[in-house]
Amino acid sequence: MAGPHGSTAPETCLRAGSFVPGADGSGFSLANLPYGVAAAKDGGTHLVVAIGGQALDLHVLAGTGLLDDLKFDPAIWQDSSLNGLLRYSPEDHAALRARLQFLLSRENEETRAPVEAALLEREGLDLLCPLAPGDFVDFYSSYHHAARSMKAIRPDAELHPNWTHMPVGYHSRTGTICASGQEIIRPHGQSFAKGAPRFTPSRALDFEAEIGFVMCGQTRQGTRIAASDFATHVFGLVLLNDWSARDFQGWESTPLGPFLAKSFATQVGAWIVPLAALDGARRRNRSQEDALSYLCHDEAFSYALDMEVALRSAAMRDSGIDAQTIARMDFAEMYWDGAQQLAHLTANGASTRPGDLYGSGTVSGPNEDGCGCLLEATKGGKDVIALPDGTARGWLQDGDEVIIGATAKGADGARLSFGTLTGRVAPAV
Repeated sequence: MAGPHGSTAPETCLRAGSFVPGADGSGFSLANLPYGVAAAKDGGTHLVVAIGGQALDLHVLAGTGLLDDLKFDPAIWQDSSLNGLLRYSPEDHAALRARLQFLLSRENEETRAPVEAALLEREGLDLLCPLAPGDFVDFYSSYHHAARSMKAIRPDAELHPNWTHMPVGYHSRTGTICASGQEIIRPHGQSFAKGAPRFTPSRALDFEAEIGFVMCGQTRQGTRIAASDFATHVFGLVLLNDWSARDFQGWESTPLGPFLAKSFATQVGAWIVPLAALDGARRRNRSQEDALSYLCHDEAFSYALDMEVALRSAAMRDSGIDAQTIARMDFAEMYWDGAQQLAHLTANGASTRPGDLYGSGTVSGPNEDGCGCLLEATKGGKDVIALPDGTARGWLQDGDEVIIGATAKGADGARLSFGTLTGRVAPAV
C-alpha cells in the first residue's frame, strides 16, 4: 500500500484533531507525539509514538507501506533504542512527524484502518529505556540550585567565579543509564565521618530532577557546534533523574569532582518529546549579556516546562496514600540553556554521536518550594520534610519512590506531557 505524501499541512491536522479517542486536549495529542521503545510480544523491541492513551507501533505501521516513501531503513523500527532513528537529519525527522500527524488525524480517512490496527494500549506496554548513549555529560546550570547547595554544605560558601562564565559540567557513566520504573539499589562508597574515611552504603541518598537533551546526527573530533545550531543537533528533551549520594560526593569531590556519588544510576523517562513539539514553550535566555561570544545566540532556546517532584514512602504506598508533591519548578529559570551547554560541550572539539545525552543539571527555582533535590530542600539533611504517613525525610530511605513529571504549552493550546519518571530505592546489596 503506497503511503500518502503528507500533502495536508501539519496546522490543518492539528485543527482537525486526532481520531484516537481522548487524544485531543490530552498531554499526548497530535501536537506532542513523543517517541519511546516498547517490548514486543515476539520478544523483540519496537519503536512507538504516544497518542492519547495509546501508542502507535512504528514497526507495524511500516509493515503497511505507509512509511515507504520516507528515507528510513525499515530495520530501525525494531531497534532496542532510538539511536538508529537519531542518525537521520532534522529534515527526515520533520517529514516523519508530518506523516504521523496526518495518519493519526481526522484528515486521514483513506488509510485509517491500518493505522488503527497499529495502535496499542499504553497502559499495558512494557516501556524500556529509549536511549543507548555513547556519551553522557551532566551540567550544573541552575543558579538557585548552585547557590542553595553551596550554602547547605557550608553557610559562608560562595559560587566560584567560573560559574557565571561557562556551563560547569562533568562526564559520567553511560552503562548505568536506566529506565523509568527501575529499582535504584542504594550504592556503597567512601564517605568521611568522625575523623576517618569509611566504606558503607550511602546514608545521604538524593535525587536530582533534570531535563535531558537527546542528540541526533554526529560530528567529527575537532569540530565545534555553534550555540545557534542547537536545533540541528538536538532531537528532543526527556525527563532525567541523576541520582546522587551526597555523603560520598562531599568526601570525594575534594579536590576533583563527583565519582561514585553520581555514577551508580541515572534514569531517563520513557518518552522523548521532539523539539518540534515545543515551539510554544520556547523562551529567551537571560544570561547571555556577560557570556563570551561562543556562548551567545539570538534564539529562544530556553523552554518553559512546568516540573513537579513527588515523594511516596513504602508505608504510603501500602496504605494507598498518594505521593506528596515536594517541589515545583519552571525549567525556564535555568541560568544556562541547552544551546549554550552544547556549545561549551564541543568548544574543545569533542565529537558527538546519535543518541548522546547531556543533562541540564538540577532544575530549581527561586522559591523555597522550588528545590530540585533534597540537598537544597532539607539544607543538607538538617530540615526534614514531613510525610502523610507520620514520618519525615532528610534523605531518601529504602522503599521511597521519587516521581518526576513535566508539562509544556503545546501548539494546539493543550498541555504537552513528558509522562512521569519513577524510581524506587532498593536496599543496598
